[in-house]
Amino acid sequence: MIHSEPQNRPPPGKSRARKPDWFHSLRFRLEWLGLKGATWVVPRLPLGLWRHLAEAVAFAFYYLDRRGRRVGLANLEAAFGDRYPPARREQIARQALAGFARSFLELFWSPRLNRNNIPSYMTMTGSAEARRLSEKGGVILVSVHLANFEWGSGLFAFEGQPGLELTQRFRNDRLTPIFRRLREHSGHTIVTQEQSMIRFYKALRRGQRVGLLTDLTLKMNEPGTFVRCFGLWTWTTIMHAALQSRTGAPIIPFVTIPQGDGRYEVRLLEPILHDPNRSLRQIAQLCWDRFEPVIAEHPECWLWSYKHWRYRPALPDRPYPFYANRSPWFDLEWEKEIGPIPVELQIY
Repeated sequence: MIHSEPQNRPPPGKSRARKPDWFHSLRFRLEWLGLKGATWVVPRLPLGLWRHLAEAVAFAFYYLDRRGRRVGLANLEAAFGDRYPPARREQIARQALAGFARSFLELFWSPRLNRNNIPSYMTMTGSAEARRLSEKGGVILVSVHLANFEWGSGLFAFEGQPGLELTQRFRNDRLTPIFRRLREHSGHTIVTQEQSMIRFYKALRRGQRVGLLTDLTLKMNEPGTFVRCFGLWTWTTIMHAALQSRTGAPIIPFVTIPQGDGRYEVRLLEPILHDPNRSLRQIAQLCWDRFEPVIAEHPECWLWSYKHWRYRPALPDRPYPFYANRSPWFDLEWEKEIGPIPVELQIY
């Protein structure tokens, strides 16, 4: 087991009133119809049109979505302190949301991409060693939700380096096949969470490439580890670290950065080679340490409206966002991996 579930779990909180089944059925069907229509409409219109539309919609949504705006601004303040004045934080949060909307529409436009026209939209740069290892195969490609990570991942397949790519199932499972087809257009094979660890392990043993995103906070009953992220602790995936530990495969971090001419730069960062003396937490931290300077350089490209720091340590050494809470499960894992918590601060 990568991670054993903590014992003595706290009692569940109060459950919210459930909406009737017909409501979910209707909503899920409308979502499916809307996205199904988008798969037909979006590729038939110019990319520039959708990019302008994304900017306009995101600008409006930013001010309508008070909760998401508050989370984004709190994250920026927690990560950077007083580095940015309030007006600049607002600008970064707006731009980040616009970038996410743009990436969403570009994913639906991606059936227009092919091996012949891909250089007009993306280029690969960065570490020569990472490129050599990727071309060889048997590597773990990892990235974060920075700009159009969907296209960035697809570029490897368009350049003749397809692999297995991990994605989450949607709560509305009718949407999963839609996104699977869009993401597999480049040549990748999409894998959902079910037995993904086993499939990735076997793929690496066969010399194939596997890929996943590493920057989303997990629930405490999911396999994970602690990572120091902009000086704040978070509980995040351990899958890439466990795969390297078991197979010895190199980890290749990469980022996707928008350019002034409308193209994207897919930048290969320095690879992380296998070291049997590293713990899984150390491997995960090394990966994040590759990404953090790039995010700090391009903060408007990261997903700031997401709750990256859901859990607050017993003895925080700096302020956490307003939504971060103490968790008995977090504390139990903290004592296993980091160190003891004073008795008077224990909540489990």
